Amino acid sequence: MKKTKWTDSMSLLLSSVIVKVLAVIFLASSVYAPFGLKAHTIQVPECNPAALLITFYFCAVLAFTALYFLDRLLKNIRKNKAFIDENVRILRILSWCCYFVGIATAIYSIWEYYFMVIAAAAAFFGLILRVLKNVFRKAVEIREENDGTI
Repeated sequence: MKKTKWTDSMSLLLSSVIVKVLAVIFLASSVYAPFGLKAHTIQVPECNPAALLITFYFCAVLAFTALYFLDRLLKNIRKNKAFIDENVRILRILSWCCYFVGIATAIYSIWEYYFMVIAAAAAFFGLILRVLKNVFRKAVEIREENDGTI
């Protein structure tokens, strides 16, 4: 029995499929949210339903934005265009999406304190993406220097 080696193209394909599956899941969640809110308010009576829906839909817009830009990043990488200015910009946008989710969930944690965990995780991912953006920026500079060298 021949064992298939996991390749970079297979990994990119898997990532692309996951992005699209998550988009469908987020879309379904966005449609279901008002109905799920009823069950949540029964279980957590101290929640603020209006604030929760506003926070949810604000974060959903950011999630769809992030998925769109992740898809663009994956397309660039598939085209062997990893260290380009556009990817630096995409990573910057992704980090800001995470930061804004962190801010929104931190504000909502006024009503449900455990949302602070989501806020901290989102801010941490934003920081990781910001560091990756800086690495990509440096790689673009090095690539441009090397392209200019004869």
